[in-house]
Amino acid sequence: MSSSAALLKTIDKTRTGKRCTEKDWDFKLMPQTIKEVLKAHDLLGTCNTERPVNEDPELADRFFKAGYDLALRMGFFCPDTERIISISEEELSRAWDRIPGSFQIGLGAERITVKARKPSDGVPPIYTAPLSIQMDEELYVPVAQGILSSRLVDMQEGPSLDTILGSPLLADTPYETLAGIYEARLRKEAQWRAGRSGIGNCVCASASTHLGYLSSITHYDHPQVTLCLNPASMKINYTTLHKCVVAMENGHFIRSESPTMIGGYTGGPEGSALASIATDILQFAAVGAHLPGSPTYDLRYSGNCGRHGLWAQSMATQAITRNSNILQMKTINQTAGPFTEMFFYETITGFVAASVSGQSFTISPRSAGGRRKNHLTPIEAWFSSAVFKGACGLSASQANDIINEVLPLFEKDLGNAPDGVSFRDCWDVQKVVPNPDYLEFYLKMRKFAEDLGIPMPGDGIYS
Repeated sequence: MSSSAALLKTIDKTRTGKRCTEKDWDFKLMPQTIKEVLKAHDLLGTCNTERPVNEDPELADRFFKAGYDLALRMGFFCPDTERIISISEEELSRAWDRIPGSFQIGLGAERITVKARKPSDGVPPIYTAPLSIQMDEELYVPVAQGILSSRLVDMQEGPSLDTILGSPLLADTPYETLAGIYEARLRKEAQWRAGRSGIGNCVCASASTHLGYLSSITHYDHPQVTLCLNPASMKINYTTLHKCVVAMENGHFIRSESPTMIGGYTGGPEGSALASIATDILQFAAVGAHLPGSPTYDLRYSGNCGRHGLWAQSMATQAITRNSNILQMKTINQTAGPFTEMFFYETITGFVAASVSGQSFTISPRSAGGRRKNHLTPIEAWFSSAVFKGACGLSASQANDIINEVLPLFEKDLGNAPDGVSFRDCWDVQKVVPNPDYLEFYLKMRKFAEDLGIPMPGDGIYS
């Protein structure tokens, strides 16, 4: 995909593709086809929860072949028109040859290269922060400034807002258009205060439709990453297509994310891994996505740092990174909140697995699973980025040894994770520094990670 003319072919298919109801797609076509493909490639029952980071390269390659098969058999579903966007083998093959494998973003000292990685290749991945956790308006700049003060954070996405100058942010209304502009201004203020005005952005965190993105993107004078969140794996909607057209015409980069759910329409961990692979294979061919992202979550706890979630995401990532130049973008979803040991334990398991499996890019943290407003501080980003980058050269076997030491410390609590504390409760908002007790706790958890065998790069602030 290299032009809006090419993207137009995908848009045409949302009108002319084979009809299918969303109910039939979710309950019949997807589960049946996934099961058939898993069986055909002898992949049923392959999930290994004892060694959640895949150590069998041949198995990852078989999953890739199966994912390629699934992509051709199913294509994408457009819920807006209830049509199937089929991608032919010829179309996929042509797109495959054009996958760039890297791109550059940011200005001056903030310019970085996002590039494809291989498992355990020792190349530090790109870390973006934070995920779109809602914050009070007056806290946006302090928390973002604090996060960006660490040079381990390469780009910015959030946080997000639910009010604009005290008025509610309502989706698909002029409030959302205003929110895109307002968020862009707050970001620039935070970046200036942190001395990082040229940093790249994923925009817009505060918008649930295309309206916020379309208003925000005019406030940046260099290419940014377009944040496209689709409803589910193997689906693309008009909201994403609106954004893709504008991004492509203006030289921006496309991040298209469609999560798969263990226990949902894709079935168990093997089916979720397979759907994740197929989704990422299709996204460049369908919309020219520079950063395809199809993370796997476990519906039982809405995260992916337990054994099944770790295995599915590791397998899906390795299948892609071993067999293509696709830039793997996946999120790690912590369920515990700030100032809890569980948050740091989840971070270790999730980011060690992601880094070792060859992931190129992530956006984090999702402290408290994103369910609590203001439950986000810079420390969660500093720690996550250090683990993600530090683990890049570990082997899959070393990763599993670390993960199996940490998982027993928290996995029983995945269904009832502690919320932790809010930003105001553990930070000096005016000085933008952590309270002494949280700083001490953070340094203790860094040492814990180092003692496990994770090389922890310094944040440039306290370590």
